[in-house]
Amino acid sequence: MPKQPFAVMSDIHANLEAMEAVHADINGLGISQVVCLGDVVGYGPNPSEATDFVMAHATVIVAGNHDWAVINKPFGFNRVAAEAIEYTRDMMEPKFYQLFGGTHDRWHFLENLPQLIEDGDSTFVHGSVREPLSDYCFGDTHQLWNPAQIDEIFAQVRRICFCGHTHLPVVVRDDKTCWYPSLGATDLTLEPGRKYIVNVGSVGQPRDGDPRACYAVFSEDRVCFRRITYDVEAIVQKILAIDALEDRLADRLRRGK
Repeated sequence: MPKQPFAVMSDIHANLEAMEAVHADINGLGISQVVCLGDVVGYGPNPSEATDFVMAHATVIVAGNHDWAVINKPFGFNRVAAEAIEYTRDMMEPKFYQLFGGTHDRWHFLENLPQLIEDGDSTFVHGSVREPLSDYCFGDTHQLWNPAQIDEIFAQVRRICFCGHTHLPVVVRDDKTCWYPSLGATDLTLEPGRKYIVNVGSVGQPRDGDPRACYAVFSEDRVCFRRITYDVEAIVQKILAIDALEDRLADRLRRGK
């Protein structure tokens, strides 16, 4: 389990350029403990490399819905996401002669990821404690904000639930007050006696209008969101060169949406 301080990231989505830039920033801070909240793969062009990176550097790892779909088929995914999953499966599924080696190890890794991990008063999950793989936890500025859902989540949270899945960073307090790092301040001190949902945004496919990779650092009841510039155009060109990946996946990286 991670010891403070630790970095928390989610939704890498096979974006190796973003992952490497975030890892360099984490190293620069002197942090050795890294939590990954899933969706290592999906959408992006480098699923094997991103998986290798997480296997080598993450301390705590839970499954995302895209990781699950690569192993179990993409049920309920839209066409673009499903096609990207099939591309990922073609790249990563071991062939009959690959009983050992990197391909087998990656597949075994994705196949055995837990859906939720609890450590003391902290919970690590991709979606939420209600539905670890599929539940979206949005802030109050989003059209899908659901106060009743938030109450259900907090009823199952010990104190802090770290999640991703929406690609939108936000901290939700148990009184439904929402704090957005995109509005200016990037650090928030958590109050004693209160519960929090900390959505760390996305490393590999941000959707809040900022194309920079997003992750968070947690230490002594303080969460700090960090935005990291990376070579977006490098991964854009990789996606455009792969027929199985829709061009819109490249465009949304440029726009951060």
